Amino acid sequence: MDVRFRDKKMAEAAGDRNSLVKNYGSRRAAILMRRLDDIRSAACLADLRFLPGHYHALSGDRKGQWACDLDQPYRLILEPVEDDGDWKSVAVIDIIEITDYHGK
Repeated sequence: MDVRFRDKKMAEAAGDRNSLVKNYGSRRAAILMRRLDDIRSAACLADLRFLPGHYHALSGDRKGQWACDLDQPYRLILEPVEDDGDWKSVAVIDIIEITDYHGK
C-alpha cells in the first residue's frame, strides 16, 4: 500500500531509525517501523486484519479510521484515503497520529 502522513514530524522521521528513536523512544520506534513495513507490504487494507498488531476499524467519533497496537497503551491511527466500504479496494492510507485514545 501507499503510505502518506498527516503529521510532518512523523513523515520526516519515518524513513530514519534514529529520528524515530529520538521522537518516539526505542521501543515504540522499533514497533512503529515493523508496522509501517507491514502496511507498505500489504496489497490492500483488508490484508492488515491478519497481521500482528491487531488492526481494527474504529467506531464512534473515530469512525472511518483504523488502529493498530504499538506499545501499550499507544496506537497507530490510520485512515483510508478513498473508502468505498470495500477494504480490498483500499490501496492508499494516511497515517493520522500515534495516540492513547482510551485515556482521553
